[in-house]
Amino acid sequence: MTQITPGAIKRVAIIGAGPSGLAAAKYLLAENAFSEIIIYEQRNSVGGAWNYTPLPPKRQSSVNGDLNGSSEPNALDVVTANLPKLNTPMYEGLESNLPHMLMQFSDTPFPERTQLFARRDTVQQYLQDYASDIISMIRFGHEVHEVRPTGGDESHGWEITTKATAERESKVERFDAVVAANGHCDWPLLPKVEGLDAWCKQFPDSLYHSVSFKNPKAFEKKRVLLVGGGPSGADIGRQIARVCEHPFLSAQPKKSPYHTDEPDTRDYSTLVALIPDERAAKFADGSVERNIDAIILCTGYAYSFPFLAPIDPAIKDEGIRALPLYQYIFHIQHPTLAFIETPEMIVPFPLAECQAAVIARVWSSRLTLPNRHKMQDWRESVVRERGAAREFHALKPPLDLEYMKEMYDWSSTATETAACEGGAGGKMPKRWDARACWVRMMAAEMKKAFNARGEERSNVLTYEELGFRFDGEGNEP
Repeated sequence: MTQITPGAIKRVAIIGAGPSGLAAAKYLLAENAFSEIIIYEQRNSVGGAWNYTPLPPKRQSSVNGDLNGSSEPNALDVVTANLPKLNTPMYEGLESNLPHMLMQFSDTPFPERTQLFARRDTVQQYLQDYASDIISMIRFGHEVHEVRPTGGDESHGWEITTKATAERESKVERFDAVVAANGHCDWPLLPKVEGLDAWCKQFPDSLYHSVSFKNPKAFEKKRVLLVGGGPSGADIGRQIARVCEHPFLSAQPKKSPYHTDEPDTRDYSTLVALIPDERAAKFADGSVERNIDAIILCTGYAYSFPFLAPIDPAIKDEGIRALPLYQYIFHIQHPTLAFIETPEMIVPFPLAECQAAVIARVWSSRLTLPNRHKMQDWRESVVRERGAAREFHALKPPLDLEYMKEMYDWSSTATETAACEGGAGGKMPKRWDARACWVRMMAAEMKKAFNARGEERSNVLTYEELGFRFDGEGNEP
């Protein structure tokens, strides 16, 4: 077993005051085992990706080709060229893709009159309210430049170099453990499509990524191709389809449960090539669409930990997965370094709570980790089962439900102590019952029905109003 020596961890740093960082802070605080917990947040408010960031008023008409040290701009240069430093993927009309009673933290319900799928501004205010009792722990306007194991060995702690916005000099502090809660909605992950970079050289103003989408105005009366089929892609597609030239073109490797049913949409499978000379796109079935004015890539985000000094083994693999982590949380070789909310296709806030409960108990020595060989065996078993690419982190339901149950059950085995807040067992997340699991499995269909209400959807507060009824037959994982 890998045991944290009781009392060895006193100072803990959390990077990021988004939902996962806030959850981590609350569960660590409830242990009453740590002398100091500090949250570093580069913005001036909590919420992370839920903060709305307006773009500059005009998209750049050209891109310098030396952004990545090359003489010509590539696709990544183009889609990130006009982004402000603290950009988030929030857009004007965003509504959550999960019912609010499913999305919320276990101890903090959304306000009573919240629409079933909450607006982004409602969620942002919700997170500000959730953080109100730990606001003194947050150092706003602090960018983390580097996290490095002291003396090359995490057993001696971690050095964190930060710089405050209002200060000239950076500052180095030592911590016993670090939670990386910086999220992964910052850096676009682009598809490997033949002709993509060549397209950018000829038509740089025509390529977008969802990270820069704020509203559909740029796509009015244009022939638009959207690539990607996640919840954001479906929502952005729904907005664009109402203003663009018809038919609206949509390319998805597999039909998404969130797929828009907007009229005049032409669906294709995988995009395989772009043909710049014809302003054309070729798809896996051999079909070709020409005279495309704009392409928006809703293809997700890369894992990025720019502050992390090189450690062995490295923590990311080409941005598509974070390795080597045990249970998607603990660095196998450096267990005082933890990552929160790396899985995808999940219920984010409750999952962050489940992970935070485990982190807090391991670092307070109330739980033990398996030895490193067994942790490595777990990682390799996931690779065999799901693959070594993006699927490694994909916990599409019911996998996310099963994972949260595993983390809950693991947390519940912790040694009890009178020092913990909320009783000897400590702060615990919610254990999902059959109804909650049923709502999770039906969430995509509920969102479709919600969207179908049009402007009246803001009056829908419950899924029963959409005709959904729980019959008591839902299964717990």
